[in-house]
Amino acid sequence: MRLTAISDSHGRKGNVFDIIEKNIENTDYFLCLGDCRNNDDFEDAMLYFGDKLHLISVRGNTDWSLAEPEEREFKLSGKRILMCHGHTYNVKATYLSLLRRARNIKADIAFFGHTHQPHISCENGIYIVNPGTASLGYYSIVDINSEKIECRNLKL
Repeated sequence: MRLTAISDSHGRKGNVFDIIEKNIENTDYFLCLGDCRNNDDFEDAMLYFGDKLHLISVRGNTDWSLAEPEEREFKLSGKRILMCHGHTYNVKATYLSLLRRARNIKADIAFFGHTHQPHISCENGIYIVNPGTASLGYYSIVDINSEKIECRNLKL
């Protein structure tokens, strides 16, 4: 199972489209971690790629008009995933609140954005992944199977 995470595109539709186009053939799900949809940053890609684009989204702090939740938790390939934008966990100061929430729901991976800084770490068995800002071409790829999780941050 491959996930491609995008966050904080802030109206840079071209970068979002390029990231999707580059990864659509090998990605099972694209994760939008917020501050991407208020400007309809995925709109053209959704029209162009249609049913091939499997998108899971959360609302960021600039996505005022969206009905998307601020947080999602779900399982894929036997791994529990938490995704949020991060502003409700004060991630610009510390990851402790996010990590506490991930631990409470027994998450294997916690995806977040908001800081615009790419970050990958593993804290007590929980992967913490921030793709950075798509406005500068940053994104993350996470490969999951029942045996392992592999994370990497990339730039267009």
